[in-house]
Amino acid sequence: MSRSWNAIALFVAMLAAVLSACSSSSDGTPANVPSTWSDVRTGPGHAAHVGKRDITCQSCHAYERDGFKDPGSEPCKKCHDKQAIAPHAGNASTRTDCITCHAFKPRVVAPTCVSCHEKKQGELAALVSHRTTECKDCHAPHAALPGRDGGAPVKACSGCHDERATSHAKHAGSAGCNDCHKPHAAAKDAAVVCSSNGGHRERSGGPRGHDGCTSCHKPHELVANGQSTCERCHAKKPTLAALSNEKHAVCTSCHAPHSPTRAAAWSSCATCHANVSVQHAGHTERSTCHAPHQSAPAPVAATCTSCHSKIATSDHAGHAGNTACVTCHKPHAFTPKGGQALCSTCHAKELALTQANKGHVACSACHGDVAHAPVRGAACASCHKKEAFSAPDGHRACNNCHEDHSGKTKATATCASCHAKEQASRHASVTGGCQTCHRPHGPNGVAAAPSCASCHARDKLPALHAAQGHADCTQCHSSHAAPRADRATCTKGCHTNQANHQPTAQTCNGCHVFRK
Repeated sequence: MSRSWNAIALFVAMLAAVLSACSSSSDGTPANVPSTWSDVRTGPGHAAHVGKRDITCQSCHAYERDGFKDPGSEPCKKCHDKQAIAPHAGNASTRTDCITCHAFKPRVVAPTCVSCHEKKQGELAALVSHRTTECKDCHAPHAALPGRDGGAPVKACSGCHDERATSHAKHAGSAGCNDCHKPHAAAKDAAVVCSSNGGHRERSGGPRGHDGCTSCHKPHELVANGQSTCERCHAKKPTLAALSNEKHAVCTSCHAPHSPTRAAAWSSCATCHANVSVQHAGHTERSTCHAPHQSAPAPVAATCTSCHSKIATSDHAGHAGNTACVTCHKPHAFTPKGGQALCSTCHAKELALTQANKGHVACSACHGDVAHAPVRGAACASCHKKEAFSAPDGHRACNNCHEDHSGKTKATATCASCHAKEQASRHASVTGGCQTCHRPHGPNGVAAAPSCASCHARDKLPALHAAQGHADCTQCHSSHAAPRADRATCTKGCHTNQANHQPTAQTCNGCHVFRK
């Protein structure tokens, strides 16, 4: 109390000296002293300086020259030089000074930080978070502001938020929590920072569910929780060959978390299967044949006939109905080797035989569409017209005598194999054999059997052969049967008057000889 009374006494003495030096106003108050001087002293600034610190009026007021008008913040620098170096800057349009925050006027409540910062202040956003926290817990009012001029909060975020892991900020150039959080902005606004310019912009723009970082990542720990994170939204999907290939059981082996749909592209499969070159009728995407995810267990690859149904009814019914597609087509090198190289895989023996017959070398010449609908063999007449036209009945089936691919006569194809009875006849021993009188087909050989006289000159025939009525050999002979001399042959056409001659005799040549 003694200090207060001393200050008051000093103030009164000073005031008296001033009044004595100044002229009086009409109401008797000195001209340089405000009429409300006693009220002014109750302002928070005057109470702190005059009432608590015993600071004299002339320390701030040049009342002898200017009276007691507001001196502004210039006198503050006399005592508060350190604070004056880094004042609370305000914004470009409204600069703050000491008097802005430290009120000297009576009945004026000193402003709080929130009273100004509840609205946006230039570059500084309006307070949303931390508005109920004491500002001085984080900020020194006269120090450089955090995030500006290299300043930093007086108190680290972890002082209050020690429950948060901070592994997300452990990278070069990190500003800690401020990487994502604007100190006074809502916490949810930090999610926008992930995909904004300067953040993880290259990771943004994914499909629905992948466009928000926090869908998979715990914000303060950063890392996603692997397979379990994927299954949280996608459940557990049956995956191609997952039991035999452990990589296929892990989603991220094929799906890039931030571009998951790219797994359908071959570039995704090529990560592991770079040695597989696809030449499948223009298809380059593996998923065309291999379904990565299926609703139920199924073959590793789609059936060939799921696309090529016009070729065959099943994958094992190609090439005349009994051959598997993969016999000729390799799944990733779909176009097979052409011509004989392909046919030789199964038909090496037949191809070897064709080397003896140049006309039979091209398989398709006789078998048509060799690949998918080969015929058993084209009609020989399509090439061998003369032979087919000249072949007698019984000789029209060429492969009865000829081997199909070489065209050579089969070793088993002798006249006797079909004409055993004829081979037992007297003419079988003729020099040159059957070909002396017959040909199997034209154009070479004997076109028609020659006359008997070409071998059996009439003037040289013995006994009754020389008789005039026996000039026609065919009356008694056929080419391959024994000569006929029975009663019916002799008496029916020629010797009718001898019909009852020796009725008990069965043949005539027993008495009427034809040989000497």
